[in-house]
Formats: sequence, structure tokens, C-alpha cells
Amino acid sequence: MRRGGVLARRYAKALFQIGKERGILEKLHEDMTAFVRGLQENREFYHFFISPEVPRKEKEEKIEEIFGDAFSNVFYNFLLVVLKKRRQDLILDIAEEFNGELDRYNNRVKAHVTTAVALPPRLQEEIRSRLADQLKKEVILIPHVDPQVLGGIRITVDGLVIDGSLRGKLEKMRRFLLERAGEALN
Repeated sequence: MRRGGVLARRYAKALFQIGKERGILEKLHEDMTAFVRGLQENREFYHFFISPEVPRKEKEEKIEEIFGDAFSNVFYNFLLVVLKKRRQDLILDIAEEFNGELDRYNNRVKAHVTTAVALPPRLQEEIRSRLADQLKKEVILIPHVDPQVLGGIRITVDGLVIDGSLRGKLEKMRRFLLERAGEALN
């Protein structure tokens, strides 16, 4: 488990539960996405936010100044709690856990599809549709191009890897041949 995983999950579940009770899950998702994007796009702001040396009051004022009324009161107060408890260094993990909770709630999964060359939209939609049929879930396809796969396709969904890449097949063949060579020597 990654650093802060248990704590991040607790914070994310608490925020999710409040959002669910108040019917504002999508707004909280938008708020979280905007805040994380702000942290990722501005490294200076990121370091300012997570730094234990910057006073909490200064961080609260900066968040209010930058994001103003863009955030819901629930999300703004959530950030204040995170700062008060000195858990700001977990915010990216909390966001990831929150998004995972939201995906599970909405019966959604992310499928990372890696190919040697970019897939045309028609083929992406066909893969997405087939995965959705098999998994009985809404599938969000996230395409990646990696020339290292050589050819074919590698799909990762919730930690499950379906490796139909040429590189994967060559690796299986190599392991098989090494096993046979080891057996022949014995």
C-alpha cells in the first residue's frame, strides 16, 4: 500500500459520504479535480500547500484568494480540515481515493490501453464497448502509446493486465525456452 493510503482512504470516504448525503458528489468531484489540477500545474503552489513551514492561516487565505467562490462550502471546509489535521501532503492520494469511490459508486472503471501506435477513435470505441459488455460496467478508456510493446495491445483494468502485446508474447516464449533449457540440463 502506498504511503498514506489508509489515511487518504478515510478522508476520501468521509468526503464521499458527505457528498452522497447532500447530493453533491459531482460538484465535489469538480472541486477536487480543479484543486488537484491547480496543484499539478503550479509546482510553486503545490509546495506552498504541502509545506509544513507555511502557516495554516496563510494557506487558507491563499486558497480563498485563488479559488474564491468556485468551490462548494463542503469542499472548502474539507480543505480546512485537511490543513488543520496537517494532512495536506496526502491531498493527491485523497483525490485518487475519492475518484475511485466515485467510480465504484457509478459502476465505472478505467481501462488503460497501451499500443505501439495511436489507435483510431473507431477502434478505441470498439475496445471500450467490448470491455463494457464483458465487465458490465461503464468503461473509461485511457489510451497510451508505447513503442516498447512492439505490436498488439496491453489492457489494464483495476490491476488486472491483459497482455496481448508482441513484447509480452516474446517474453512468454523466452521464459518457456529458458524453462525447457533448464529441464534439459537436469
